[in-house]
Amino acid sequence: MIEVEKMGKPAVPLVSGRFEGDAIASSRAFGMPNLKFVIVPRIYRNLAIEDCIKQTEDAFEDIVDTLTAVENSKNLFENKTADTESIYSYEDDDKYKCSLMMNRDLLDRDIGDGFPLLPATRETVNELLDGTSLDANEVVCDMPPGFGVATVEKIAVNAAYAGAKPEHMPVLIAAVKAFSRLGSERDPLLSGSASDNQGKSLLMSTSPQAPLLIVNGPLAKDLKINSKSALGPGKDNEVNIIIGRAFYLCLKNIGYWYPNEMDMDTIGTTRKFVQCIAENEEMSPWDPFHVDNGFKSNESTVSVFVTDGELDVQDQGNTEAEDLLKVLAYGCTFGTANIQSKGVGGGNERLILMPPDVAGPIGHAGEFSKQKAKEFIHKNAVGSLGKMTHYMPLEDARVDKGWQWMKNLTEDQKQSVEISVMNSPDDCYIVVVGADRAKTAVFPSGPAPSIIGIDEFLP
Repeated sequence: MIEVEKMGKPAVPLVSGRFEGDAIASSRAFGMPNLKFVIVPRIYRNLAIEDCIKQTEDAFEDIVDTLTAVENSKNLFENKTADTESIYSYEDDDKYKCSLMMNRDLLDRDIGDGFPLLPATRETVNELLDGTSLDANEVVCDMPPGFGVATVEKIAVNAAYAGAKPEHMPVLIAAVKAFSRLGSERDPLLSGSASDNQGKSLLMSTSPQAPLLIVNGPLAKDLKINSKSALGPGKDNEVNIIIGRAFYLCLKNIGYWYPNEMDMDTIGTTRKFVQCIAENEEMSPWDPFHVDNGFKSNESTVSVFVTDGELDVQDQGNTEAEDLLKVLAYGCTFGTANIQSKGVGGGNERLILMPPDVAGPIGHAGEFSKQKAKEFIHKNAVGSLGKMTHYMPLEDARVDKGWQWMKNLTEDQKQSVEISVMNSPDDCYIVVVGADRAKTAVFPSGPAPSIIGIDEFLP
C-alpha cells in the first residue's frame, strides 16, 4: 500500500485486528507513518469466500471515511517509538531487589526476552566498547526488520543485557552487519540498501523463521564457541548462548522485532532464542564453510542463516558414503514447494549440520567432495509434487503461470510426479557440526546466508 501511495494513488489497507500493531510499526519503518488503514476482524488467507465478501462489505463505509477524511478520527496512529536514549535508574539498599526491579521494568517495556537481564551500566558498556576498534558512535548498518540505526554503542548495550564479554563484540558487530545484507550475496540486482534486505519479510512472517549464527576460523576456538553438541543449554554452550542472545536483543531493540508488531508468528519457535555455534573444522574431511565462500582458513567469519524448522535425521548403521547420503537426502524432503515463482524444483534451501560420524565416511573415502555430496543430495532429495503443492490451491492468483500445467493432472498423477525439494545443489549448505553419532540436523532455510569477516572489528 505504501508503494501504491508513492505512485500517487490513494490506498487503504484492510488489516485484521491482530495485525494493527504490525501495520503501525511497518508503515513507520517503511517511510509512511501516516498511512491510514481499516481494521477488519479476521485474516483473509484461510477465510471462506462468502466470509471474505461479508467482512469487506461491512468495512466499506470505513474505507470511504478513511479515503475522504482529512484526519483519522479513530486515532489508530498512536506514536509508538522505541526508546534507545533514556537512562533507567533503580534504587534500593538491596542490590538483588534492584535487579528484580530492573528486570520487571525492562520486561514491561518489552526490552527483555523473558529471562533475567544483566544491568547495562555505563561501566559495563564502556568495557564492551573496548572489545572493538570501532568508535562507539560509528554506524554499523540499519537493522532489519524495522531498520533502526545500529551503532556500536547500541550493540554494546544489548550485549551487556545478555552478559557478553568484550571479546564477543567483534562477532556481534559482524553478525549484525551480515544480517543487514541478507540475500544480497546471491542476487546481483540487490544494492544492499535497507529496503532490499530479504530478512525483513521473513522475520515479519507469520511462519517461525529465525536466525542461526555460525562462526568459522581461529576466533571460534579462541572464544570457546562449541562446535559439538552446540545447540542447547549447559556449560559447554555458555558462549553460544550469550552471543546468540545478544544478537536477538539487537534484532529486537534496534531492529524493532517486537512480538505483535513486526514479529507476527502464528505459534512461534524456540529457535528465536538465537544461538551462535561454530563449525567443527578439526573433524571435517572438507574445507570449512568460510573457505568455500572465498575466505582464507586463518580468517574468522560469521555466517547468518535464516531457518524455518528443524529435523533430526537418524542413521542407525549405514557406513558406506552413498547409503549415508541417501538417508540424509530422504530426510531433506519435508516441506512445501514454492509455486508462487517458476522453478525447476521445490525452491527450498537446506542447511545441513552434518556430524563428523557422517561427514567422515563420506569425505574421507575420496569419492565425494563436498560439492559432489551436495549434488547427490539434490538428486535424491525428491518428493511428491502433489503433496508438496497441496498447501495452496492452483486457482490462487499467486500461483505462477509456470505451474498452471498441474491443473490438467489428476490427483493421482500429481501424487506420482516427483520433484527435487531444491532448485539446485547450490541450495544445499553443508556445515560439519556435532559430537559422535550419526545424527544429522536439517533445517529448511533461505535466502542464501550472509557471511562477514570478523577480523576487521577486532581491537
